[in-house]
Amino acid sequence: MLVLKVQQDVLDMTRQDDILNAIKIAVVVVDADFAIEYMNHAAEDFCGGSTEHFQGQKINRVFNGEEVTEATLRDALAAYEIYTLREVSLHIPAKQSNALANVAVSPISGARLLFEIEPLNRILFINKGDQMNRAHLASRQLVRGMAHEIKNPLGGIRGAAQLLRNELPSEEQQQYTDVIISETDRLRSLVDRMLGPNESLCFKDVNAHEVLENVLTLVNNDVEVTWSIERDYDPSMPAVHGDYDQLFQATLNVIHNARDAVATCDNPKLRIQTRIERQFTIGSKRHEMVARIMIEDNGIGIPTRLQQQIFFPLVTDKPTGSGLGLAIAHTVIGMHEGLIICDSEPGCTQFSIYLPLTQTLRSGRQSV
Repeated sequence: MLVLKVQQDVLDMTRQDDILNAIKIAVVVVDADFAIEYMNHAAEDFCGGSTEHFQGQKINRVFNGEEVTEATLRDALAAYEIYTLREVSLHIPAKQSNALANVAVSPISGARLLFEIEPLNRILFINKGDQMNRAHLASRQLVRGMAHEIKNPLGGIRGAAQLLRNELPSEEQQQYTDVIISETDRLRSLVDRMLGPNESLCFKDVNAHEVLENVLTLVNNDVEVTWSIERDYDPSMPAVHGDYDQLFQATLNVIHNARDAVATCDNPKLRIQTRIERQFTIGSKRHEMVARIMIEDNGIGIPTRLQQQIFFPLVTDKPTGSGLGLAIAHTVIGMHEGLIICDSEPGCTQFSIYLPLTQTLRSGRQSV
């Protein structure tokens, strides 16, 4: 009977852990000395580390804020009352960043405190992603309609130029029709790029780090690139299920954009980071895990007037740019049911690519 009771207790604990890990609110339990005992997956993501790493550390070393002090926590514990903080700014040392959140602190048995943390940054982030995807979809539909209307007369112009070329007596006159044909072909190529990938995608397991390294090898073969590169890869990240060539092109377009942004910098830098995010929402679907690829440069930044439009076709502030690179990247990531967003200010531009992970974490590590 004792063995059966122990087995049942273990089963109940496992079920509780599964439930807590499935919710998107960060849950942290601390003891009477405010040392961490437990964190669910959402809390690990919020605080930037694992439960094993933070266990035993004081709560104010993991996250802290002006309204979350030991004195306040002791009062809550002594009074055995729940208190809630709305829209508080919390500093997260492990991430070297701040987060806006709602925080509820509840005394529980054993003279412990349970923290429920609802990050508001993520809600704002989801809303931003939804708005961007809706706007981009409307833009894509408009562009696709225009592109098809343009391609039809281009074919007629090219055919007529070829027939005319055959009727012209001199090579000098034929040069004019050659210009018409070559420019028509260039416009057709531009329209095809506006339409995005037209071949069916070939999905398979893709090592994101391999994609990044091959892109960097290609870009660094450019003699104009003299930047320093910082790699911060998560070797435990599983393969993503996607089309290697299209993911390569999307990543190449983003890194090309970074290269152009640092062209006038005295000390150009590129930083690439990969991480796993849990319980992440893309559109209307919440994923158990996603891969996050962050590409950061210290370039001039994106003008404020363009930041909400950079993924639209033909939007660019570069004199020689086509305005299609980031639009194509957005389309490719969307075809993978992922998300790409950008935050930019002078001296720091971050592109973050989120791709769903359909596999469970493996015990082995992915080669980097």
